[in-house]
Amino acid sequence: MKRQKRDRVERAHQKGYTAGVNGKSPESCPFSSLEAKEHWLGGWREAREEVSKGYFV
Repeated sequence: MKRQKRDRVERAHQKGYTAGVNGKSPESCPFSSLEAKEHWLGGWREAREEVSKGYFV
């Protein structure tokens, strides 16, 4: 995997994670490409799991 591509999907994951921690809905994903959207949603799901476990208040 190229570095540039990895950076883009890592950034999408991080933005999704941040959105999940802040309580945003999955429909608020700003990405249109399928790959970036999948990574954003993965980060969002990860954050929502951690919020439900009480890691964030």
